[in-house]
Amino acid sequence: MNKYILLGLHVISLVLLGFGWVLDILHINITAHYIITVELFDERRSVLSTLKNLWQTNNYLPFLLIFLFGIIVPVVKSILLFYLLAVKKANTKIYQLVNSISKWAMADVFVISIFVTFLGAKAMENTTANFEPGFYYFAGYVVLSGIVVTLLKKVIKNEHTIELPIL
Repeated sequence: MNKYILLGLHVISLVLLGFGWVLDILHINITAHYIITVELFDERRSVLSTLKNLWQTNNYLPFLLIFLFGIIVPVVKSILLFYLLAVKKANTKIYQLVNSISKWAMADVFVISIFVTFLGAKAMENTTANFEPGFYYFAGYVVLSGIVVTLLKKVIKNEHTIELPIL
């Protein structure tokens, strides 16, 4: 595997992540059907609009957790991946850090939690839930980023011809 291919895949994953942050990820609509149909709740949310709403409603702990694990951790991971892909002989300790960060990245957990929310909303009467494009972009980032980290391990192993410890 060539580092330039991994670099290209990493850039694509970051584009997916950016769209995943700004585009709506979920649409939930709740209506009551009486003599007339009354819309009780209609909400579309992106990651960034959710963060903005949490901040404005003084929900600082959920804001901090989503911001830290959904924004900061992927950005730090990305910077380290760019470094590993740019140097001639990658530092195995930095790779181990990236691998550890990947386990703490909330992106994959976030995608799963959106999916669970979707299933829960679908199960309720008078409720519709639909995935929006942001969900698919975010999920694409999770998958592609994981592939890059996994393949990078093989590249670094070939560079060093020593086995990296499994974390």
